[in-house]
Amino acid sequence: MGDIIQTINDASVPFLVWLQGFQSGGLTSFFSLMSWLGLSYFYVLFFPLLYWSISKRWGIMAAFALLVADYVGMFIKWTFKLSRPPSPPVNRLWTETSPGFVSTHASTSMAFWGTLAVLVRKWWVTVISLFFVLSIGLSRMYLGVHFPADVIGGWLVGLFAIWVVLWGIPRLTPIVQQWSAGKQVGGALILMVVLLLITPSNWEGLRPDEAFVRDVAMLTGALLGLIWDQHRLKFSVEGHWGRRLLRYLVGIVLVLIAFFGLSVLFSLVPGDNFYLAQVLRLIRYGLVGFVVTGLAPWLFLRVGLAQQSIK
Repeated sequence: MGDIIQTINDASVPFLVWLQGFQSGGLTSFFSLMSWLGLSYFYVLFFPLLYWSISKRWGIMAAFALLVADYVGMFIKWTFKLSRPPSPPVNRLWTETSPGFVSTHASTSMAFWGTLAVLVRKWWVTVISLFFVLSIGLSRMYLGVHFPADVIGGWLVGLFAIWVVLWGIPRLTPIVQQWSAGKQVGGALILMVVLLLITPSNWEGLRPDEAFVRDVAMLTGALLGLIWDQHRLKFSVEGHWGRRLLRYLVGIVLVLIAFFGLSVLFSLVPGDNFYLAQVLRLIRYGLVGFVVTGLAPWLFLRVGLAQQSIK
C-alpha cells in the first residue's frame, strides 16, 4: 500500500508546484497562521474555554476526537514512513521532521471542528468548521509539506475519529461510570500503558515517539480529572457569562504554567537520554490534561467561580 501511495504522491508534485505559483507574502502569512492553528498550542488554549465555560460535553467529545485522530494519524505516519514533497522542485515554507502520510494537521482539524459541527448543530458553527478544516488542509500543501493524498488521508482519519467518539463514548460511559473510582483509575493507567507499548518506532528505531507520549499523556491526565469530577467535584459550567469568562482567565494561567513551566525540565535532560525525556513529557502533558478537567474545576469551586451540578 505504501508503494501505491508514494506513486500517487510522486504524480502530484506538478500540482504542488502549480499551487505554489500563487505564492505571495499575504497568502504565505495566512496559510502559516492556519497551520499554526492546527498545532497543539491552539487546542490547548481553546479546549479549556469549551470545557469550563460553554459545555463540558462538547469540550470532552471534541478533545477526545482530536486525540484519537492525532494518535491514529501518527500511527499511520510511523508505520509507512513515507517522504514529504521533494524540495526542490517544491518550496518548503514550513519545517517538519516526521513522515508525510497522513497529515495530522488535517486529521485533527477534521476531528475537532467536525465533532463540534455535529454536536452544536448551528449553521454558523458548520461554516466556521468547514473554513478551518479546508484552510488548514490547503495550508499544508501550499507550504510544501504535504501531498494532496496526505491531506485527504488525514481528513479520512479525522472522520474515523469523529465516528469512534460519537458512537463509542455514549455507549462506553454508562458502563465505566458504574465502576469504582479505583477501578476507573486502574483502567485509565492500563490504557495508557497499552497505547504507549503498541506504537511503531521513529526514524532512530526508538519508541514511543514524542507525539504519542503527548497524546496518551493528555488523554490519561484528562481521564483522571474526569474521574475526580465524577466522584467528588461535580463541576458545572452554569453561571452568568462574566463568571464563565473569569473562569477561563484564571484557569488558563494554570494550564500555561503546566504547559510551559514544566518545559524547563527538558533543559536538564542530556540530549541523548531519549527515555528520560519521554518520562518528563508524560508528566508535563499528563498534568496539562489533569489541570483542565480536574485541578482548575476544583479551584473554580473553591473560590466561588463555579457551582456543583445538582444532578
